[in-house]
Parts: sequence; C-alpha cells; structure tokens
Amino acid sequence: MKEIQHFSHWHPLYEYRWWIVFTCGICNQPIDKHEVHYECRICDYQIHIACAELPEHINNSLHGTHSLSLLKRSPRETSIHCFYCDKSFGDEYYAYTCKECAFYMHAKCGVIAQPTIACDDPGVIQFSCHQHPMPLVVEHGDGEDIILGKKCIACQLPCSYPAYSCTTHSCLNFFHKSCVDKLPQKIQHPFHSHKPLTLQISKLQSCDLCYKKDCRLVFSCREIGCTFKVCTKCAFLDTIVRCRSHDHLLCLVEGEYFDNIKCDACQKSYKELNNHATSEIYLTRSFLFRCMECDFNLHFICGPLPSTIKFNYHIHSLTLLDSVVEDNCHEYYCDVCEEERNPDFRVYNCSNCRYEAHIHCLIPQIMKLVKGGNDTSNDVELWALGENRWNWTIAIGEKDYNNTHKVTLGDLMSCLTQQENEILLHPWNRRENFSFRINMHDSYKNTNSRFHQLGRSIEDFETIIEFFQKFDSLAYSFDDEIRCYIREEGIRFKVEDKYLRQEVMEVDGKYKVPKTLAPILKTLLDNYCGGGDLGGDSSLSPAMKSVCATILLIVIDKMYRTKIEDVTWDELKEWYFYLISIYLITDFKVCKYLLGDLRKKFIQDYWSLKVIRCKQDSKNQINAKIEFLKAELKRWEENLNKLEEIDMNGFLKTYALPLKKMTVDENMDYSENLAWHLKHKTVGDRAFSSLR
Repeated sequence: MKEIQHFSHWHPLYEYRWWIVFTCGICNQPIDKHEVHYECRICDYQIHIACAELPEHINNSLHGTHSLSLLKRSPRETSIHCFYCDKSFGDEYYAYTCKECAFYMHAKCGVIAQPTIACDDPGVIQFSCHQHPMPLVVEHGDGEDIILGKKCIACQLPCSYPAYSCTTHSCLNFFHKSCVDKLPQKIQHPFHSHKPLTLQISKLQSCDLCYKKDCRLVFSCREIGCTFKVCTKCAFLDTIVRCRSHDHLLCLVEGEYFDNIKCDACQKSYKELNNHATSEIYLTRSFLFRCMECDFNLHFICGPLPSTIKFNYHIHSLTLLDSVVEDNCHEYYCDVCEEERNPDFRVYNCSNCRYEAHIHCLIPQIMKLVKGGNDTSNDVELWALGENRWNWTIAIGEKDYNNTHKVTLGDLMSCLTQQENEILLHPWNRRENFSFRINMHDSYKNTNSRFHQLGRSIEDFETIIEFFQKFDSLAYSFDDEIRCYIREEGIRFKVEDKYLRQEVMEVDGKYKVPKTLAPILKTLLDNYCGGGDLGGDSSLSPAMKSVCATILLIVIDKMYRTKIEDVTWDELKEWYFYLISIYLITDFKVCKYLLGDLRKKFIQDYWSLKVIRCKQDSKNQINAKIEFLKAELKRWEENLNKLEEIDMNGFLKTYALPLKKMTVDENMDYSENLAWHLKHKTVGDRAFSSLR
C-alpha cells in the first residue's frame, strides 16, 4: 500500500479504495465509489490521485514575475476569477496563487503546458494551450463546420483557408496558416528596446499600442515590473513616420476605433470632433499616429501627412492646408466626392483651380506616400497639423551631435541656481506681495463665478438678464480676475516631461531650446523681433534665459493649437499668468506685445463669443422648454377630453339607487344631481331612507 506525505496535510496518506463516496480535500469534487485515492487513517481527509500529483510550486508564463503555489483559498474570496480561463472558482478548496500579487489560477489551468507552437508535421500543429492537435484545413469540406464563425487567435479576423483548426468542437481555437508561418517565438519591437518580447497565450487583454481589448495571443515582456504587451498585428509594424513637432518616431495604427483618445494637435478626441463632422471623422477614425513612450497621439487628419500629393484626376498637384475658409461662403464641398466638407478640417487644395479634396478621399494616395514606395515618395515632406506655420528651415539634423554630449532641457534646468529656481516658483515676489494677489483673485473669482456658467442652464434666468444688462461693468471685474490670477507652483511646472527629455539645440547662438520648439523660436525671431534677440534682462544666465524662452514657446504653441471656440476661462487665465510671469523675470519684449494682444483682442473675442453663445444657448433651452410644455399641455388636454367622453349616466342609473325625496336641478344631468346628493347627505340619511 503506497504511502505519501502530501503538503496539504500533516499526516501521512495511504492508497485506499472505499465503497462510499468521499469529497476531495483539494478540488472539493466527489471521489467515486471504489476509486483508488489517498486518505488519512487518523483524520477524515481524502484526495484524488490526480490532485495529489499536482505540484506544490509552478512557474507559469502568464505570471513570469513570481512562482505560483498551490494554496488553500479563504472562504471570503468569492469574487476572484482564474487569470487563464476568466471563470470563477466556485467551491474549489485550492488554487495556484502568487504570494506577492493578487493572481489566481485554477489548479487544472495552472498545469496546462507552456504556450508554444510546434510544427513537427507539416499538416498538423500542436498548440499546447489546449493540448489538442490542429490539422490543416485547406479548402471547403469536412473541416468547414469546425471553424465556421470563429476568429483567428493571432489576427482576430474571420476564417479563411488554409487554416489550422482544433479537432474538438468544444475548442474555439484556430489559426490562419499565414499567421502561424510568420509568428516567431521572440521579437525585438521598436517601441520596447530593452528586452525581446515573448509570444504567449493569455486571457483577453488590451494591446498597449492599438488598444484592441480582445487579444488572446500577445507578445509580452517577461522582465519583472514591465507590463508591455502588443497584439500580433502591432508586433510587426510596417508604417513608422517622423513628426517634426515630436522628437520620437510615430507608428500608424490601423483597424481599431479610437473615439476617446485625445489628439495632441487639435486637443480633441474623435468623439468630440464627431459632433462637428460626419464623413471626415467616420472614415478616418480607425487610424491613429501614436508614440508609446510619451503617450503622444495624433488623429489621422491631424497627423503627419504628405505636404503635396498628385491626384490622377486633377492636372495640378494638391497642397495640404490646415483649413480653407472663404469670406461670405457658408457652404463648402469636396471636388472629388462632391459631398459637404467641414472648413475647419485639413484639406488638400489647388490654389490655381480652387479645387479642394477631403483627406479621406485621397487615402490610397496618402498611404502610398506615408508607407513609402519606389517613386518620389521620399522627397515629399510630411506635415502635421499646425507645422506649416513655423519656419522649418532650421534643420534639426544639420548639426553632428554624434561626437558631442547631447544636452537635454532637463540638463539645463539642473544648472539653475537655487535663487533662479525660487524665481520660477514665485515670479510675482519680484514685484509685489504674493499672497495679496491670491486673495484678490479669490475675491474676484467668487464674485464672477456665477457668470462663467451661463448658457448651461436657464434656471437662474435673472442672472442671465443681469449678465446682458451689466456686461460693461462686469467686463472690468473679469479683467481684474485674470490680472490677479496666480499659480502657487509658479511657471516651472509648465515644463512637461516630454520636453525635459528632449535634446536642446541652439537657435541663432543665443538660446538652447528643445528641438521640436526650435522652429517656433526661429519664426518668432524672424517675424516679430526683426531677426534679432528677444531682448530682456542681460544679467540673466544663459540657462535661465533658455528655460524661460522654452516656457514661452510652450505657451505660444498651445495658443496656436487651440481655437477660440474651444478656449476655457481657466486656460485663458493660465496663459496670461505665464506670459506676464516670463515678462517679469526676463523683460522679453515679445511677452509685452502678446499680453497686449491677449487683453485687447483675444479676451474681447472670448467674451464676444461667450455673449453670443449665452444668448443662443438660452434661446435654444427656452424654445425646448416651450416645446416640452406644449407637448405636456396637449397631453393633458387629450386626457381631459377622454374624461369628458365618458358617459356615466347609464352606469349610475343602473348601479346607484334611484334618486328619491331630493330636489333635482333640471339644468344638471343625472350624475351631477347624484353627486350633489351624495355630497350633502349623511350616511344615516342614505342608510335609513327606507324608514321614512
């Protein structure tokens, strides 16, 4: 009789066979009559032979960080699910668990063989995640019903032949032959350079690149602490482009819908843009230019597209423009599809013929140039939204930095003295009391707060009327609020990580700024400073001047990327604060000009649009309210008519006792007379009327 010492029990266990049914202490499933099992001679404890052979510790590719141990589950753990099959644990006693992470697997799922693909037989593959052979189905025939309606584990596309399919009807796994042939066990991905990625089967996960959520087969990093994973489609990128306004390569992700991803160029998501356009968004929202390192994203219509393009059905080349708006024109059309277009979106334009074309109408020609080809595609520049407004004659790659140390903006900021950092943190302390301005701003903000929400609701209609009647005097209060606004953390925190990591380049020998901001500074110097200096305080260190210039360029870039209709009051106050703070620190003349334009022009534009919107939104809400009340009035009038149509006389004459010994008004019908009678008589009068 075999004896074992199992880790789940403190007494020895012996092989035994009984004529009654027991419950296994590992899986909590019945041990059948006369089934050989292990049992304790001292305690009432029995386990299956198969359960006894489960290893106490395992290493599983689905959790490569730590080993897993077969441990008894707490009765309170009722909501956990198996990481492999995503099913609940039910009443099972034991599970493979990570002692350091909230990771659980069924005992049977934990011992499934490691996920690899073996192709020993050219006509059959063994995919070990389900341990069934997968024969090759070449054409329609006996295997058709097996894979009909399923999706390939690798590419998630429907079945097409030839394909490998599992031989059991209960298993949904199948592979296109082309997917299996090209899938290596390890890859080196351009967005994950520190370690190769390993092919593995997993529960349904989301790809870090395209956000696809139903990925079962992924390439993932096995390094501790790294959760990087991509689907098999994103593992082999065929379109990688360079964007001038970003310092990393971007990949063009296709096939998914990115409705909620915010674009770093237009500052909106596809979902927000869809309120303003139809075909322009619907036909391009399955594309996204993306940098994974920075989580930097550009819509297809906003991303790096060919600056010029040749269309077979037009004699001239077409040029990419950010928008084409004509005076006194309220209707815009695409000359390719002859459908309406939104003038706020980018368009390909022929200036000679006034010929315009949607972006999506030229996708085949665009893709040919973006993905590269054998013709002149390499000579065509790629422009992202807003890039054509800056002077890109300053070439990023002209200098040879290979033999010199690459200095980043973070390096420059680390050179600032403690006093300079204090100035960036509290720029207002150079001129006046810091806390005084904060208190003043809070006072103005509290006074004006009820007017900033106008147009959202008409419930406080008196405030809306007050806004229009007293706008001239309110404008001064709004102006005071913006002038007194202060960020307690100063302007240093305006510098984002993506700029701190960027290599700086020297512009006109005076300023070192991040490469993606250098063209903005070049344009600023050429067009607004006569090609000279920004001016300012000559006593500032070069590092301090460069850091302040960088913050100024970040604000300018943000202002140019934001349409007036999209600006919020908080953004407006922040821009004013950054500009005036930089002016206080550096005395840059361009800040003075920008501040003047901001207050005299842009703030006026903002409040003009606010007034127009407030009146229009209020009118729309009032009209909607009136329509609602009209519908309610009509409904109640119909209800009243239905009541009027009910004839109660016949019913009451049959059901109620005849009216006796009561005065009857000839001008009222029977029901009205009865109602009067029942209202004025007592219960006794009615009950004892027969005694009279």
